[in-house]
Amino acid sequence: MFAWLIPLVIFIAVFLLALAGQRRFGQARLRRQALAVAQVEAKALRVRQESRLEKLFFNWLPVLAAPQKAWVPQPWGSGVERKLRNISKWQGRSAAEWLATKELTAVFGLLFGLAIGDFFLTVLAAVGGFFLPDLWLNEQDTKRRRSLMRELPEWLDLLSACMQAGMGFEQAVAVILERGRPGALATELTDMMRNLRMGQSRRDALQIMARRVDEQDFTTFVTALVQAERLGVSLAETLKTQAAQLRQKRSQQVEKQALEAPIKLLFPLIAFIFPVVFLILFGPIIVRFMQGF
Repeated sequence: MFAWLIPLVIFIAVFLLALAGQRRFGQARLRRQALAVAQVEAKALRVRQESRLEKLFFNWLPVLAAPQKAWVPQPWGSGVERKLRNISKWQGRSAAEWLATKELTAVFGLLFGLAIGDFFLTVLAAVGGFFLPDLWLNEQDTKRRRSLMRELPEWLDLLSACMQAGMGFEQAVAVILERGRPGALATELTDMMRNLRMGQSRRDALQIMARRVDEQDFTTFVTALVQAERLGVSLAETLKTQAAQLRQKRSQQVEKQALEAPIKLLFPLIAFIFPVVFLILFGPIIVRFMQGF
């Protein structure tokens, strides 16, 4: 008679459980959303604070750099400015401004050492503070050049395909820049196209780009491209050949690094692992031997 009550009770129980679960999950979702909003707001506040400090720093930097202009060596200054132009926040900055930055970091290191109260640490912090920006700049330049050389074979294949489809060199570069992803190589090619539009010859624009990149393999590629244009050889085939050669050289470099890995691991193995193994094996024996006396 009351058989219909069993499904009804089951339905009500399932409904209440689902309602409780939905409420619980809804609260958890709201907590996650609130946490995400708080993280975004904290990040935005941090960015605003950093932007204020950066704005203050870059506003005063030309004033600090003005007395340094006469002290900047020309070869060093040219190299520094070439590296700075590839860092977004430092584009257009002079070598004198970079020298002023190095002096500021040296002063901060000096103050840190004086606060500690140790003479040796003070000298070390001041010298380290002066050379630390150069280490950072060289690391950024090395990363950029590695990224550029990784991208180069793929871009050469795309250029070769576009030129085999009937496009000219400049048109192929423009199409790939429009549809490709941004990167170090895209930045260099954009500068090259700007030079071409300003009236420079293709040969001069390519050679200027090679000097900016300052990478042996990239210079070899540019030289091959210039010679192919001068001799009337197909640029598409030259690009395809250069891409294959770059991939082969990169594969050889990876194999060389793999062969060198065991030798590089030998010192950490001797310095850190062998002493631990020695203590585990001979430690109890040494302890018992000492207790015997």
